[in-house]
Amino acid sequence: MIPKGLFTQLAMIALSVGIITTHVQPSFAEIGKVQDSISTYSDKRKEVSGVNQRLNTLVDRLDSVSQTDKVNLNTYMPDNVDTIGVPRDLLFIVLESGVLYKSVDFAGDKDKRSSNSNSGENGPKAYTFSLSIEGTYSQLKNFFKLIERNNYPLEIENLSIQLIDGGFLSASMDIVTYSYQKPEVNGRIVF
Repeated sequence: MIPKGLFTQLAMIALSVGIITTHVQPSFAEIGKVQDSISTYSDKRKEVSGVNQRLNTLVDRLDSVSQTDKVNLNTYMPDNVDTIGVPRDLLFIVLESGVLYKSVDFAGDKDKRSSNSNSGENGPKAYTFSLSIEGTYSQLKNFFKLIERNNYPLEIENLSIQLIDGGFLSASMDIVTYSYQKPEVNGRIVF
């Protein structure tokens, strides 16, 4: 038999309110937290998916670069500089331009990566060569044109030109070239 008294009904109402506040409401709050976590996870998953899609696009672009272009890029910016080959190339440029070769010395290398924080570990490394030549104005001009047309970058950093006997010019300069250590991604060198 079920009691039908007012106090019994009030006790039942108080008991049901107690059950709701102690068991049901915390369960709803926990369900709300789980739903928030699911929503956050879903948003982060979409972001990761977007990053993966961008990465795949970049890998596809990398794979679409022709082998000839990769070889040209490696020639233009090699992963190391031949400190004997560069003076030889400078000698060939000197001979072709018609100026008089005086001397060339390897002045050292300088790591440009530390000065450019955006490049990380894989920035360019500078190699400096000191070159002294003599010739006429037109011969020096021709020399500088040939420096510009070289297959790899030769950048004149310091230049001193002086007039010497017979109307000739003496030029001393520091010429810089660069190497670039290509980064590896998953054991694969990225060009």
